[in-house]
Amino acid sequence: MRTEKRGLKIGLTLGVLAALLLADIPPALALPTATNFGVNNTNGYKNTPAVVPVNITNVQNGPIISLIFDIAYNTSRITVVDAQRGALTSYWDAPAFNNFAWGTRVSIVYDGNTAHGLQNGTTGSVILLNFSIGGNSGETSTMGLSNIQLADTSYNVGTAPAKNGSFTILAHGLLTGRVTDIINTNLDGVTVNLTMTNTSARRTTTTNGTGYYSFNTVEIGTYNLNCTKLRYWENSTMVTVESGATKTVNMILWKKGDLNKNGGSVDAGDLAMMKDASVGKITADAKYDLNTNGLFVDAGDLAMMKDASVGKIELL
Repeated sequence: MRTEKRGLKIGLTLGVLAALLLADIPPALALPTATNFGVNNTNGYKNTPAVVPVNITNVQNGPIISLIFDIAYNTSRITVVDAQRGALTSYWDAPAFNNFAWGTRVSIVYDGNTAHGLQNGTTGSVILLNFSIGGNSGETSTMGLSNIQLADTSYNVGTAPAKNGSFTILAHGLLTGRVTDIINTNLDGVTVNLTMTNTSARRTTTTNGTGYYSFNTVEIGTYNLNCTKLRYWENSTMVTVESGATKTVNMILWKKGDLNKNGGSVDAGDLAMMKDASVGKITADAKYDLNTNGLFVDAGDLAMMKDASVGKIELL
């Protein structure tokens, strides 16, 4: 009986000692990480700079206060020429980068204020890589991330799964066409505006003596093509330009006051059509709205047509 009690005491003592020893062992470190870290597929044009954001998705075990990564790519086609802070690192020190035969290594560290570190759950760009493009249209390059290092406020270094992308070199498109009136007469001096729908960037040219216009080195995308000329109704259409393609878009401008489509403005037929439309004998459309108030064939439109028919005014 005494032996059993002694054994029990020894067992309890060993159990307590083991518990104390385990209590002194630090838990496994939760290293900083993220859902992924990398780039999206990107494209650009030869001899035109391109910006590629490097993004981090869903920061975990942060805050992250420093990071380093390698990005490998085909250096004969694209080359990093600058690295800038991203949206999430706007307060951090300026990034450092160094180019190698295989690509570029980049590092960036915070400004010393922990509040400016990458907080848990954060998603966004950490670096903006500025590439010069020396390859030819149609060529591509992979952009592979590796050696991703993420440091927290205790200086522990973790990593995150790489999100790789590709860079495609595009060819500019060409947009050309001819502007005529309703009877197919070439119109010179027409102002032609080309406006990209997603950026509102606009380019302008005018038609030559044979009515032709041309836009060279047009980036791929969807555009609004608008033609205007004094004494004519403006005309617009949507145009999609593709890489390396030539797009031909011909436009027709309708002379103001030419309701009977004979190329003349405010002749007897036009006056008669305006009158008949004003009393409902024929159906009017926007070309009857000479005073541009949104109402077709009101008293003002009829008065303007009459005055224009005898030379009192000119329909501009």
